[in-house]
Amino acid sequence: MAAKKYADDYENVFTTDEKGRERKKAVYRGEYYEVDLDAKQIKAFRNQSLALAVAILILHMVGGFIGNLGMYEFYVSLPYVFAFLPLYFIFSGALRIPKEKRKYHRDEIGLSYNHMKNAGTALLILLLIAVVGEGVFILLSENTLEGGTEYLFLGLEIAAAGLAFLFFRLQKRVTPVKGSSVEENAHPLS
Repeated sequence: MAAKKYADDYENVFTTDEKGRERKKAVYRGEYYEVDLDAKQIKAFRNQSLALAVAILILHMVGGFIGNLGMYEFYVSLPYVFAFLPLYFIFSGALRIPKEKRKYHRDEIGLSYNHMKNAGTALLILLLIAVVGEGVFILLSENTLEGGTEYLFLGLEIAAAGLAFLFFRLQKRVTPVKGSSVEENAHPLS
């Protein structure tokens, strides 16, 4: 699906090699983008994003292994389960961040920085829904004073939501800007 989204940015060029065989090559013709980070900052941004995502994943998974009664309610369990999808997109986006400073293709920006920004927002919303759902369950349930598992789960989800907010803030600091459509030091594959 992503390949179709960026297909208009590429043009197929046919060339003939020395043996007379016709070769097809995709050449990038779309807009180029820049980020306002140098090479060291790009690496630090990537490492910080991955570290926060790993910490969120650990807290979120530990919360799921507690075995609290709130997880039997759909308004707690559904946001909990659906939060793994944005976590996947955060990891895939962070691993696709280019390691060097240059002008980037639209697909590179879309599948890395924009993916992480959108997934981080979705993750924060889902974790907050899970926290609110667990809070509602604690308020409406009579058995919550007997065991601390509900409060432990709530604490872990609040911590994960706090880290997701830090991740959200980290992503807001980096904004790719559109450059020219002609690139003097283009990506080596274009």
